[in-house]
Amino acid sequence: MAASLGAGAAVGAAWGLLLPRGFGFFMIFLGIGIGYVVAEAIGRATNRRTGTPLQVIGALGVVAAYFVRNMVADNSFVPTNDIGGLIVLLAGIVMVISRLRG
Repeated sequence: MAASLGAGAAVGAAWGLLLPRGFGFFMIFLGIGIGYVVAEAIGRATNRRTGTPLQVIGALGVVAAYFVRNMVADNSFVPTNDIGGLIVLLAGIVMVISRLRG
């Protein structure tokens, strides 16, 4: 759990500082990258184990990245009209689940 939240917070802070608004279609690739980083952190922390509980923990890490990005970029927990951020969130969750599938 700590690896997931730590990786999510670090990636979310970088996302908020470097790309606060994003740039269109390529936001999907950002989400895939965030999901990959969180899944890799969980995989290394658990000695490459997989399964549903780790998928849920990974999804929570991606959600943490989204919330940290919102706080860094917008100073609000859930901003309005943030379709790009929600697309990144969805792509990241899909990536984490696919990487940690057992």
